[in-house]
Amino acid sequence: MSLAILLAALGVVTVACRHTEPEPAHPEPPNLRQQRPEPELPLPPPRSGTFRALTYNIHGLPSRVARTSILRNVPLISPKLNAYDLALIQEDFVHHAELEKDANHPHRSRPMTHGKWRILNDGLNRFSRFPFGRLLRVKWNACHGLLKSASDCLARKGFSVATTTFAEGVKIDVYNLHAEAGGGEEDRDARRIGITQLGRFITEYSRGRAVIVAGDFNLHAFSPRDEALFRELLAATGLTDVARFLQTGHERIDRFLFRSGGGTRIVPESWEMDRTFIDDRGSRLSDHPAIAVTFRWTTE
Repeated sequence: MSLAILLAALGVVTVACRHTEPEPAHPEPPNLRQQRPEPELPLPPPRSGTFRALTYNIHGLPSRVARTSILRNVPLISPKLNAYDLALIQEDFVHHAELEKDANHPHRSRPMTHGKWRILNDGLNRFSRFPFGRLLRVKWNACHGLLKSASDCLARKGFSVATTTFAEGVKIDVYNLHAEAGGGEEDRDARRIGITQLGRFITEYSRGRAVIVAGDFNLHAFSPRDEALFRELLAATGLTDVARFLQTGHERIDRFLFRSGGGTRIVPESWEMDRTFIDDRGSRLSDHPAIAVTFRWTTE
C-alpha cells in the first residue's frame, strides 16, 4: 500500500473518530442559575387598610352673600385637601375651579348644573384617591325659604352617593349631604322630611353594603327634637356616629356616620377638628370646622 493511500486512510479514520466522539458536557455556571428569575406569583389582595377622610362645609356662597373673604379663602383650602384620601365638601357652589386647582386627587366629582328654578347647585363635591363609580345626586323632597329664613330653596340641596373601591373587593357606599338649615318650624319640617328621605334611600339603595355618610346634618344634639330625629336615622339604617363611637365628647352638626357590610368591616380610629384650615392671621377659612376621621377597614 502506498504512503498516500495509507495517510488518506488514517485521515478518514481520524475524521470519522472525531465526528463520532461526543462533545464533553459544559455545566451551567452556578451564578447563571442563581440569576435566572423565578416566575412571579400574583399577590393576594390586602385584607386590611386605613384611609383618612374629611368633611368640610367651605361656606362657598357668592361673596356678596357669604360676607367673608371667600375669594381669598378657597385657594387656601385647595392644597390642604391633599392631606386626605377622601374629602367630602359642602357649599362648593361657585368657586369649584379655585377649590380643585391645587388638589392632587386623581378621582373627583364634577359640579352639577343648578337646574331649572334654582340659582345654585347642590354644592356637594368630592375628592378621592380611590376610584368611585357613578355619582348619584338626589334632591331633598322639601325645602323652605327662598328669600327668607336660611334661603335653602335657592339651592338644589340634597345628598350624593357613589360606591368607592378602597381595594380589590372592598367597596363602600359613600354619602355626602347638606341638610336643610334654619331654626323655624317650616325649616324643621323640611329637615325632618329630608332626613327621613335619606334613611329610606340608604335602607333600599345600600342594602347589605358597607356605608359611610358625612356632611352638614344641621342637627343639634342639644335640641331634643333634632336628637330624636337623628336617633331615628341611626336606628333605621344601622349607622353609628363616629364621634359618639369614639366617645370624643364633641357634638357637631358636621358628622361622620358608618356601618359595616358586604364582607367589609369599618372601624373609626380617630376623630378630630383639623385646625390647620386657617389663614396666615389664624382666622378660620370657613364658618364650619373641618372634621377629620381615620377609618380602618378589614375584609371578613
